[in-house]
Order: sequence, then structure tokens, then C-alpha cells
Amino acid sequence: MRLRSLLASASVLAITATATLAVGVPAQATTDDPAVAKNLAAEVQKGEKVRAIIEIERGQSIAGVAKTAEAASDETKVISKAGSDGFIVATVDKPTLAELKTDDRVKAIYKDELSKPALDVSTKLIGSDKANQAGWTGKGSTVAIIDTGIDRDHPFFAGRIVGEACFSTVDSDPDYQAVSLCPNGQTAQTGAGAADAETAQCVVNGEVKCFHGTHVAGIAAGKKAGAAPSNGVAPEAGILPIQVFSRFNGPVCQELGISTPCFLSFTSDQKRALQYVDEVHAGLKVVAANMSLGGGPKYTFHCDGAALEPEILQLKDFGVSTVISSGNNGHADGVVNPGCIAAAVTVGATDDDDTPAPLGNRGPLIDFFAPGVAINSSLPGNTYGVMSGTSMAAPHVAGALALLRQAYPKLSGEKLVEKLQTTGKSITYPSGATTVTTKRIDLVAALPPVPTASPTPTAPQTATPTATPTATATPTRSQTSGPTFGTGTDPLPVPDTCKRGKGAKPLNAKQWATEMLRGKGTLDDKTLVCYLTLAQNGSKVFPEVTDTGSLGKAYKVLAPKSKTAKALLDRELLAAWLNYAHGVHNGSTKVHGSTTLTKVIGVAERYRTANGTSAQLKKTADYLYKYVNK
Repeated sequence: MRLRSLLASASVLAITATATLAVGVPAQATTDDPAVAKNLAAEVQKGEKVRAIIEIERGQSIAGVAKTAEAASDETKVISKAGSDGFIVATVDKPTLAELKTDDRVKAIYKDELSKPALDVSTKLIGSDKANQAGWTGKGSTVAIIDTGIDRDHPFFAGRIVGEACFSTVDSDPDYQAVSLCPNGQTAQTGAGAADAETAQCVVNGEVKCFHGTHVAGIAAGKKAGAAPSNGVAPEAGILPIQVFSRFNGPVCQELGISTPCFLSFTSDQKRALQYVDEVHAGLKVVAANMSLGGGPKYTFHCDGAALEPEILQLKDFGVSTVISSGNNGHADGVVNPGCIAAAVTVGATDDDDTPAPLGNRGPLIDFFAPGVAINSSLPGNTYGVMSGTSMAAPHVAGALALLRQAYPKLSGEKLVEKLQTTGKSITYPSGATTVTTKRIDLVAALPPVPTASPTPTAPQTATPTATPTATATPTRSQTSGPTFGTGTDPLPVPDTCKRGKGAKPLNAKQWATEMLRGKGTLDDKTLVCYLTLAQNGSKVFPEVTDTGSLGKAYKVLAPKSKTAKALLDRELLAAWLNYAHGVHNGSTKVHGSTTLTKVIGVAERYRTANGTSAQLKKTADYLYKYVNK
């Protein structure tokens, strides 16, 4: 029972074989008749011979069905049956189709169509090729790929992997026999090489099985080189691969109907990965976290309270969209977890004709369609190959958000998603007992024709709060100005890996001012520059309203000579951001009662950017001083 309940929520890759997704929608004649694809039936009725896939019911004789098909008509030829997985391929005419439709051994009949396996088809469909030519390439933003790792030295990603991480379970339970895929063999690893998809545990019988993340990353942000089919959606965006899968050598694989060993991901590892993205998103300018995975039962309503909801909401508050594939279970009116989370951006798959892929989950809960059938992208070993599924659709959206961030650097992540929705192409389709319209992304419509300047992307945001925190009066603080900071006004280079610290106690503004003075504090200059970078990339005030682009400028904000309400609010607001960057507070930290850091900063920044009254500015500054910076 314990194993069964855990299997119900195990996450698997949202991917299927190309042939499965590329076929037409079957039409059922009666409840006992085989399903026959409508496009095949229509062509046969016109008198044409059609190359067909004839799927055989489990346990029935493939050879027997092949013999029946060949006997039905002199025009029928069985092309392939050897080594097939439950089907034969044959040419079908009217007599043969009529015979097969009454054969209880036949499960379904599909047209064996030709599909063009090329990434350039999908990028042309959504318009990212034209967007790239116009100068929108995703430069300045990063897409996190939470998946099976990446082929680190693949030419498709040359020079653009900005960081790596791995969160992978080790569990000796006989049912699991789970082994970590982190190169160090531990349950977590960060830094160069941490997300390597070509480690020994990823190899089975000489074949790299951790291929999925490499394919997904190429769709989102591959850049044409050598034998590459074309660019991905955002060819100059940074890539942050995060390995969240483990190798399972136990019977759990057979329970799921897959061969052993298999590669699965625990929700707990996904949760840790999202938390890691939260730690580094500002320094690396992450605009989207792609999760082409999922599993469990069908959800027709949003799954409020799901395990990953807090992390997804946290990232959303700071401008990072979590883009999730809808799953490949064929649900016409629902999705699987975690795509059922309302705060996620959930993506279904269409083919090159804008027809929803038959096995892709869809319906009212998905936010977008994107191409997901026969997508050619990178694979381990510096190669390329074709895959299909909603896994391939999601990274089209993640890459698109990087292009929009470049074009609209001041828009929040939520507004970027909204722009994709308002400009997308409407796809209307049946979903359960109703009809649903979902937008397929269209970057030509969503982006300006050409860049008018060289925008510097930022990742603004804290969410606009729904309530203003109340604050009680506090004593006015002593305004000790301190010495004048006269040199070093140019900002230092940002460290290669800029992430939040692990501070345990908040510093007040005066203490932060001391830290900004070389040789006076306990933190080195590189760490302080990193913290200022995190603040500037998350804030709407710094540096757009108040410049804190160097240690000297930050010092002047933290130790102002002026006693105006604006200066006091800037002082406390910058100290609050620095305490966040230092790791003392998270956005969800309740700083007073039920008021979170995200809410109070949202209030402060709204007042500061919307000309709040002096009383409002002063009251909010006092609140920050009393509850956040002490």
C-alpha cells in the first residue's frame, strides 16, 4: 500500500514517441469496433491506398492480423511486422479497411504520416526566427531547466551555461534502490559539472539515458552551430540546468510499466530545485524555470495546496515564471501535477498545423499551446534528434519569456505572460462537455518589430500587496552620517555565481552602511556587490528611482544626510533588500503577524514609485525599521 500511494504521485518525463503524437484523431465506429483515424478513413473512401499503422490488441497474434490484411485485397501489402511493438504497418484500401474494422484483434488504425523532423519548423510557427532576426534573442536573461541534466559541452550551448545544480535522491528501499545522479554521488551538488547528463549513472548499456533535459534546453535556448537544425527560441539566453532525477534499480520501474533501470523524480527534489532557483534568480536574471515533467491523476480543477505551490508562488512574486508541461495522458479536459498548480504557466502541445496533439493533456487549466510534435533538438554526444510531447512544448514558452524580458525589461513576469496570452493565436477545440479556446504563442505579434535601444533586462518585482501593513510609532533613529566615501565609485565585476547568503540576524541600515566601507565590515566587497545586484534586479526602486550602482552610492542611501521621508524610506527599503540578499529573510517570511516580507516591500515600493504621501512613506519606513531590519 505504501508503494502504491507513492507511485501515484511519482513524476515522470512528459514525453512520448513521435509516431504516437503525430497521428490523426481516431474515430470510433461502435464500442466494439477498432478506432479508425478520420483522415485515413476519408482517404480510403476516396479510393486511395493509404499507408497505415494497425495497432493490435494486447495478447493477439501480430502474424495472424497481418495474414488477414493481406488476404483481404490484392492491393494490400504488409510493410513491417518484425520486431514491432504491438502493431504492423501496411497499405490499406477499401476492402482491407472494411475487413479490419470487424476484426476484434485490431485495436486502432492510424495513417502512417510523414512528419518533418525539424526545430526550424516549430520556431517559424511561433515566429521566434523572425524575432531573432530582429534582434530579440533573450540576451540578458536566463532560463532554468529543471530536468535530467544537460550535455555540458554540446556546441548548441557553447558559452551560455551560467550555473548548474543537482538534487537527486538516494534511497536503499528495496522497492526503489534509488541512486543519485549527482556527479559527486551525494543528494545535492552545485557548481560547474553538477548537472552533467553524461555521468556513469546516466549510462545504461553504453547509452546515455539522461537525454531529456538536453533536448528541452536546446528548444528553449539552443544556438545554431555546426550540424544544428536552427536556433532555439532564445539563442543568446543563459542556461541554468538543474538535475532532479534519480536512477531507480528496483521493482518500482516495472510497477510503472517501464524497463529497469528507470529515471524518476521525487517531488522533494523538485522542491529543492525551485528553492535553489529562488536563491540565485536575481543574480543570474532568471526569467523562467522550465519543468517538463509530471504525473499522477487527472486534475480538472486547480490543485490548491500542492507541494510545489509555495515555491512557484515565491518565484512568481519575484518575476520568475514556472513553465510546466501539461502531461501526455490524452486528457481532453485536465492536466496532471504539477501543471495543475494555478500559479504555474501550463503548456499543451500542438502540431505544425495548430492541431492539439491527441495524447497531450489540454482543457481549461492550460495557459498556452506551443509546438510539441516532431521537434528536432540537441541530444547527448553532440548530436540532434526528434522527440514529441508536451515536454517539447513547454520550453518554447520558457524561451519566449526570455525574448519578452529583453523587449520589455520593466514589465513584471506576470505581465509578460499576459502579453503572450493577449497576442497568441486562438486554438478552439472540444474539451469534455464544452469547447475551450487556448492561445498558441505568437512572438511576431508579442514583440516590437525591432529593438529601438539596447535594453538592459532587469527582473523587477515584488507583488503588489492586497493590504497595507499597519505600523506603530517608533522612536526616530539617530542619523549618524559617518565618513564620506570618496573612491571606488565604479561597480565591481559581479561574481560568476551570485547568490543569497546565509545570514542569521538582520543588520540595520547603520550596520549595512558600515559594511559598505572598505575594511570596516565583515563582508568582502564582492559579496556586497552581489547583494546589491540581487536588490537591484528584484526592486522597482533600485536603481530606477534611487541609484545604488556602487558601494559608495549604496553607503549614501544607507546613511543619508537628508531627513526627508523619501530618504528615510530608501534607507530602510535598501536595508530590507540587503537582509533578504543576506539570507536572513525569505519573501514568505512573516515579519509581523501575517504580513510577509514580500507584502511589506510591495507596499513600500508602491508608495515610493507612485508618489505616496510623506505620512505613508514615513510610516512604512518605521515599519521596515521595527519589523524587518532589527
